[in-house]
Amino acid sequence: MHGRQKTRVVTGLHIVGKRSAKGYIWYVYAWRGGPCIHKAFGERPVVDLALILKAEKARSPSKGTLETLDDVLDRYRQSPEFTKLAESTKRDYRLWLDRISEKFGQAPIAAFEDQHMRTEIIDWRNTWADQPRTADKASVTMAIVLGWAQGEGILPVNIATGIHQLHHVNKADQIWEDGHWDAMKSSKDKNGRSLYSDHLDRALRLASLTGLRLGDLVRVTWEDVGDKAIILTTRKRKGRAIIPILPDLRALLDSIGAGTGPILRNSRGEPWTESGLGSVFQKAKPTGFDRTMHDLRGTYATWLAMRGMTDEEIARTIGWTAKRISEIRSQYVDEARVIVSMVERLSA
Repeated sequence: MHGRQKTRVVTGLHIVGKRSAKGYIWYVYAWRGGPCIHKAFGERPVVDLALILKAEKARSPSKGTLETLDDVLDRYRQSPEFTKLAESTKRDYRLWLDRISEKFGQAPIAAFEDQHMRTEIIDWRNTWADQPRTADKASVTMAIVLGWAQGEGILPVNIATGIHQLHHVNKADQIWEDGHWDAMKSSKDKNGRSLYSDHLDRALRLASLTGLRLGDLVRVTWEDVGDKAIILTTRKRKGRAIIPILPDLRALLDSIGAGTGPILRNSRGEPWTESGLGSVFQKAKPTGFDRTMHDLRGTYATWLAMRGMTDEEIARTIGWTAKRISEIRSQYVDEARVIVSMVERLSA
């Protein structure tokens, strides 16, 4: 064992073991975060000369002819298109690149010019048919890889493009209304204790008054807060978000109390992590609750519309299209105004 550890230090190889339906499978990467150069079932692979040579080849990739999809996957992992991705995105991609490699890695590149292979990809995607989101990630990741290969001139076509997705949600009608807030606030565990903490309440209210995605919500700091707006660079699109500080948002910020660093803190006084806040929200949701934290973006759009902002202004603030804002407005804002007007008229 001591010898193996010493070899790994010298070569820089990164070896990861995972359980699979076929038993324990080992992935050998040329370096941590690098391309997968070897897969083996059963016993942990021994670092030998063959593996070292494969690692060296991966560090200095040949510009010659690529032969298998694994060659394409290795080249993609080293491409600027992959390396510039956010670390969380790269982690997710690596999982799916490994799954693609396990299924199709040894197939010759020419096979991916044949439309019959599209059927094979769809059949593979359908192995997760009972998990539509997961199934869609399979086909989308394959389309990304083959699309990259097409753009590099490795393939003449992308046979995975346009594969229809299994998961469909109409987000236009998903906003938090009073009943949803009441349900969350009254959520209790089996012993009758409230699951809705002040720390979770502040996070949800800040989300509903800023429209920030979960990843940006936990990152926004007091240094991002100005007199008139919160200004920060979003993690997903790397664009600048300018969120107006209207009275309701100012009141919430004042109630939290100014400080330094991340605005949102958990019960231990530490900054929330994305997974931590998401987990606490999931545990606090009452049975049958049909809203997500992401739905608070639509809630924010509705809130801005009720205060007179135009669809274009809201779209620029949230990063959605004016058409999508218009759909939310027609369903919630205009409908609410009609009801209010009717009640006022009948009560006169």
